Amino acid sequence: MSRARASRLIPILAAVLGAALAVTACAPEPVAGWQPREWADSGRVVDTPVAAEPGQAPVFDLRLRNDDVGIDARWATLPGASDFNAAVENVVRQAVQAQATASGQAYRPQAHPVGAGLAERGCTPGSTTASIDEVLGDRKGTVVVCEIVLARGSVLGERLRMITAQPDGSVTDTATTVYTDIDTGAVATGADLFTDPAALWPAYIEALRRDVGSLSLLPVAEPTDAQLEVFLDALDHADLVDGELLIPVPADLSARELDGLAGWRERSPQHPLSVALDASRASESLSPLAQTIAAADGVFTGQASAGAGAEHVPCDLVPCMAMTLDDGPSDLTPQFLDVLRDQHSAATFFMLGQNAQSFPDTVRRVAAEGHEIANHTWNHPYLTQLTRADIESQLGRTAALLRELSGQPVKMFRPPGGFVDANVVAIAAQPAILWSVDTRDWAHPADGDLTRYAIETPDVSTILLMHDIQAGSARVFGDVVAGLRDRGLTLVTVSALFGGVVPGGVVRHGPLS
Repeated sequence: MSRARASRLIPILAAVLGAALAVTACAPEPVAGWQPREWADSGRVVDTPVAAEPGQAPVFDLRLRNDDVGIDARWATLPGASDFNAAVENVVRQAVQAQATASGQAYRPQAHPVGAGLAERGCTPGSTTASIDEVLGDRKGTVVVCEIVLARGSVLGERLRMITAQPDGSVTDTATTVYTDIDTGAVATGADLFTDPAALWPAYIEALRRDVGSLSLLPVAEPTDAQLEVFLDALDHADLVDGELLIPVPADLSARELDGLAGWRERSPQHPLSVALDASRASESLSPLAQTIAAADGVFTGQASAGAGAEHVPCDLVPCMAMTLDDGPSDLTPQFLDVLRDQHSAATFFMLGQNAQSFPDTVRRVAAEGHEIANHTWNHPYLTQLTRADIESQLGRTAALLRELSGQPVKMFRPPGGFVDANVVAIAAQPAILWSVDTRDWAHPADGDLTRYAIETPDVSTILLMHDIQAGSARVFGDVVAGLRDRGLTLVTVSALFGGVVPGGVVRHGPLS
């Protein structure tokens, strides 16, 4: 720098330095007690929220599959919780109806060939969070899976996930969680748990904008109708876990407070996954049921099932058939009961009065495990060969004893040998239940032949005849029941086959044959 230029800058620098010193000398003293404004403690963003162990519940597992319509659905019901079960069943019905409409095919329950592998039913841990490919595989149409997400204290929650592979190659993936408090009977799904969803929006957005690096202190704006619609869908998939409300972050979520933030633009499906809000701070926006869910703790207190026969099975959805066992009880009957218990199946036992008299405890066990007890006369005469008085005696004595031992009403009878006419039906004044498939186990076929015929022959609404006095049937009964379940069939009582109302007259098969 030239000496002349330096000499010109000296006065300028001196002036700037003097001004700076003057400003410093005039600065006010700090305000006592002043603190910078802090961000609201709204919540936290979690990439991989881990739900608490949901607990165990004594649920009843169900499944349907119809390849013509293109639907495979699994769900579970809860003993003694009719409103909850109806809500869960309604989700399945809606999925079935939607897929039937899309396929142009009317839905009806469908059985499948041997080896179909449909004995696995009900809910599977992790199925509602697994990848679409894991759940759907190479199947087309709709797949419904379920998971018990909460079973603590008096509260149970079941999530049902519906994945549909559309004809154009696109895939839709939705879920609904149904909760119940068994103490009050209250039932709700998703967003119905929240009394004021919009009140949760500020804390939700605040947590998100802090997570992606925003320094703004401006209040979060109220959501627009479009934003609230997206948020309500997120709430429909929210979880209440260990005192926290976990709300997922949809891909189409938008908010003014997040616009332009690099971290928000660069987010992936894995980040952020959910916003965790303290449930106690959100309590004003939670329904009474939601607050019970958030506080739920301890072992689930729901009642155990009395047996498959005591559970509601919607036979217009599920492929049902009736297993019937004649001529007992006998010393073999407990073996049949063990199989039915272990394979979650039900049967109708057409009992002889003289045998019930000899095995009263077995009659009581049949009733206690939820099966149906019906009349097969006192000692197996052909009713068409008897007088009116003898018919009344055969059926009347047996019915009185069975009612006394079981505590059940005796609402139907089976005429020995299938010999029945209008006169017998009129005297009995009850439905006469025959059969559509007779295994002829009384003729002592080879075990393999009996097993194969009993598994392969039944279809939806079949009434199958076996005898719990036959040693051959006792030997193969476990394989028979397992094989029928593998084909997708659910074994129910005769009454359940008809939805609880058996038609009068002579009945040979169920309503959907």
